[in-house]
Amino acid sequence: MDKQRLLIIEDNEEVRENLAEILELFGYHATTAENGLEGVKACIQDPPDMILCDIMMPELDGFGVLNLLSENERTAGIPFIFITAKTETEDIRRGMNLGADDYITKPFYKDELLQVIRTRLKKAALRSGAGSSTSEKQVHLSDPDGGAAALAKAFSDSGRERTVPHGQSIVREGEFPHFIYRVNSGNVHLSRSHEYGRDYVIAELGPGEIFGIPTVLERAPFHYTAKAITEVSCQMLPSKTLMDLINTDRSVTEALMRLLAGRLVEHSERLVHQAYDSVRRRTALVVCDLHEKYESKPLELSRDELAQMVGSTKESVIRALSDFKREGLLTTEGKTIMVKDVVGLRGLLV
Repeated sequence: MDKQRLLIIEDNEEVRENLAEILELFGYHATTAENGLEGVKACIQDPPDMILCDIMMPELDGFGVLNLLSENERTAGIPFIFITAKTETEDIRRGMNLGADDYITKPFYKDELLQVIRTRLKKAALRSGAGSSTSEKQVHLSDPDGGAAALAKAFSDSGRERTVPHGQSIVREGEFPHFIYRVNSGNVHLSRSHEYGRDYVIAELGPGEIFGIPTVLERAPFHYTAKAITEVSCQMLPSKTLMDLINTDRSVTEALMRLLAGRLVEHSERLVHQAYDSVRRRTALVVCDLHEKYESKPLELSRDELAQMVGSTKESVIRALSDFKREGLLTTEGKTIMVKDVVGLRGLLV
């Protein structure tokens, strides 16, 4: 059996030679290029089975290499893996959005490198085999429900049970992910730390809900702390099991996409409510301060002036005033605002 051929595009000679040596040692045939232009030329002349490409290079960076090869019919389908520094998070996201299959970080670990290569070569072979075979059963192109069932089965078959007492953390912000989590019973708060030391809750999860997926997919530390607000029973699915599922079962990918899309909509709606709540609080603060400043006399100011003081739109401030009026906290007549319940209005600031 012929060795699988990998092309390394890397301007750092030490990294380039180290990668080639590891790949040759583990049975691959490695060729190298010292910059992006040379790499594109080599790839088009003799397409390899996989490309490992640095991002920051002279002549042509990794993004340019990926763009050129993606537009060429001979090279568009070749698995493409970026080599990047751990701090280049935005570069990683940009690369994946452009169509890269995966990435490895410098300094890289041999086992992680080989696992990524094996997984991507296997996936490419499966994709190629599915495209060339007409006798095999065709997988339905959209089956998120089947994917959700496959993911649930994976939790049942491979998940580890864990019970977390009330008030204890399941994961902490900054920890590297080794599992995704499904809540079996109880409730979990996902919270983030504010720069001034306060925590704020970004989500509350209940039975059946899953967290940790984006963190595993991005191979990035958790950006939140998950804490049990009651006693929680959960299952922990190893990240490797999740990645194997994604790489071998398209329906699981579809299920995850549906899940994450739903979370995005829910999160957006919550941000809108939080933003409006912030306008209410700021409007209440300004009105209370003016009420105190002018010794409880009626306030004479236009809605445009009040909006400028609150730092929001006129429409949002008018809506907040309408809420306060309906709640009996103040009355309005034209430009005049008369505070009726200053204690209740200040209670909104707590």
